[in-house]
Amino acid sequence: MVSIEMLHRYQFFNHLTDDQFKAIAMIAEIETHPKGALVARENSVASKLYLLLEGDVDLVYSGGGEGAIVNALVGSIAPGEVFGVSSLIEPYQFISSVRTATPIRVIAINSIALRALAEIDPKLGYALMRNISAAVLERLKFTQMELAIARA
Repeated sequence: MVSIEMLHRYQFFNHLTDDQFKAIAMIAEIETHPKGALVARENSVASKLYLLLEGDVDLVYSGGGEGAIVNALVGSIAPGEVFGVSSLIEPYQFISSVRTATPIRVIAINSIALRALAEIDPKLGYALMRNISAAVLERLKFTQMELAIARA
């Protein structure tokens, strides 16, 4: 369990009620991972939503099949940002691998329990999807910018 005060510090948890904060705090825990650790593997089951507290992580895409791209860096996550949003969106699989660029400390939230909370409390579900959409849109904008630069 993490403290409600800790969750309050992060923008991702905006728009939640005190009861919603309490419920999420109960299904969250602090994890640490050393530099170079594989936190998530592409195409594996995504069972946790992560909020990066300290350190940096890289999103790495390996592709698949013939002509697969091997370990292409497709993004980075900085403190205060979430990763593992695939754990809340069907088919609940990571679309890239997540490798630590430095030692990290994260809040790890059990996404199965979080999805169950969202089913019980649609307002929580809406707030989560709104915040996830904002995070995904930011990543899309960044990717779009990188693609435009690469094609220039």
